[in-house]
Amino acid sequence: MRTNSDGTQLISRPRRDNRRIHPLSDIWLLTIVAILIATSVPWFANGFEVDVGAASWGLLAVGGILGGFTILSSRTWPHDRWHDHLLTLMDVTGVILIGYIWQHVGALQNPAFLTVFVLPVIGASFLSRWHPYLMAAVSVCVVLVVALAQSPELRWYASGLLGSDAWLTWLFGHQSAVAQSSFPGFSAPSSFLIVLFEVFSIGLFACAVAAEYVGIVFEQLSAHTAVARTEAERARELWSELIERLPLPALLIDPASLRIVACSDFASTYLGGEMPLEGRNLFKALCFSYPDIVRELIVGSNGAAPLTVIRVADQLRVTQVRVLHVVHREHRLALLTIEDGTEVFCLRAALDTSEYAALVIDAQGRLLAFNKPAMWLLAGAEVGADAAQLLPQANSSQRWWEPGLSNRRKMHIEIDQRIYQVTSSASTLAGEQERIFTVSVLPVAKGGTGDTLEMSATTITGAMRQVQ
Repeated sequence: MRTNSDGTQLISRPRRDNRRIHPLSDIWLLTIVAILIATSVPWFANGFEVDVGAASWGLLAVGGILGGFTILSSRTWPHDRWHDHLLTLMDVTGVILIGYIWQHVGALQNPAFLTVFVLPVIGASFLSRWHPYLMAAVSVCVVLVVALAQSPELRWYASGLLGSDAWLTWLFGHQSAVAQSSFPGFSAPSSFLIVLFEVFSIGLFACAVAAEYVGIVFEQLSAHTAVARTEAERARELWSELIERLPLPALLIDPASLRIVACSDFASTYLGGEMPLEGRNLFKALCFSYPDIVRELIVGSNGAAPLTVIRVADQLRVTQVRVLHVVHREHRLALLTIEDGTEVFCLRAALDTSEYAALVIDAQGRLLAFNKPAMWLLAGAEVGADAAQLLPQANSSQRWWEPGLSNRRKMHIEIDQRIYQVTSSASTLAGEQERIFTVSVLPVAKGGTGDTLEMSATTITGAMRQVQ
C-alpha cells in the first residue's frame, strides 16, 4: 500500500483462493463415505456378490479424484481457462468411476447404491449453474449402460424399441440370455427395471434443479463475501494509516510479548529518542511510574490510567493512558493512547496551593471548575452548581460574578465575619457571543475590626453569609 497521502490510494486486488473447490472436494469426500455405506449395508441385508478387488480399485481412483480437487484448491495453482475444463473433466470421471464401482458391488441387485449419484450432482452446483444438469445427464447415461450390461431383458427391450440389436451386440457382445435377478430369490420383470430407471432419472434431474438454486445462493453469498473482503482489506489499510496519522501519541501493543507493533508519527516526536519504537518492549522503551497498572490494562480488559507519570529523557510528564483492545490482521492487539496533561496538572496544582479561591462560571451561571480553597470556602461548590446559590445577595437582579461592561470588577464581601476581595473577569470564547467568567476570592481582613478598606467606585460592601 502506498503511504503518500497526497495522491490517490491504490488498493491491490485480492488474490483468488478457489473458494468453489473447497465445498466440491468436501462433497466428494462425502461421496466416498456414501459408497462404503451403500455397499456394506445392502450386502449384509441381501448377500449379493461383490467383486472386492475391482471395487477397491474404483474407490482408490475416486480418492485420486478427491486428491486432484485438493490440489486445484491450493492458492499456488494458476487459474486459467483450462482450470474450469479440468474441474469438469474430473467431475465427469468421478461419476463414471461411481458407475464402475456400482457394477462390481451388485449393480441391479443393489438399487440403493443409486442414491450415491445424487452427491456429484449437488457438488456440481459449486462450479456453474449448468454443471448439475451435465452431471445428472452423465449419471443417467452411466446407470443406463451398467443396467444394459447387467440385464438381458433390458437389452431385449431396448432392441425392440430401436428395431435392431446390432449396436447393443457391438457394445456388450454376445452374453448369456439367462437373466440375473435384481434381488436374490426374486425375478424382477423388465417393466420394474424400466420404472426404477425412470424414477431415478426424474429424481436426479429434480436434484439438479435444486442444486441450481443452491448454486445461485452460493454465487450471491460468494459475491457478498468478495465485496466484504475487499472492504475489510481497504478498511484495514486505512485503519493502519489512521493510527500512524493520529494527532496524539498512539502505540499498538502485542499483549503476549508487550512489544510495540506500530506507532503514530506523533508518538515518536512526543516520546523522544533516536531509536525507533517499533519492535521494542513497551516498558523498555517507556519509563512509567507505575508499569504494573499499564501492564494490567494491556493484558486484561479496556480501561484508563489517569495521572500516569512518564519519564522522557530528563523530564516528567503527567499523562492519562487509555487502552482499547482491537483486532488487527487477525491478531488481538492493544491500542494505547497517551494524553498529555502536564500543563493542566501543573495549573491545577498551582491553584490548589494558592491562598485564594478560584471559580470558573459560564454564561448561564453554572459552575464549571474550582480549586480546593473554593471547595473549603463554599460548601455547595460542585461542577454544574448554580453560582447564584453559592453567595445569595439582596439584589437578586444582579449577578455577583459578572464584571459588567468593564470586563473586570472588584468588590468586597463578608463571609463568616471575614472580609474577602472578589475579583471577577470575563473571557470571550472565539466565535461565540457568550462569555465565561473567572472569579477569585481573596481574604483581606477580619470582619468587625477597625481595619480600613479603601474601596474604589465599583466596590460594594455588604454582609453575605455562606451557604451551609
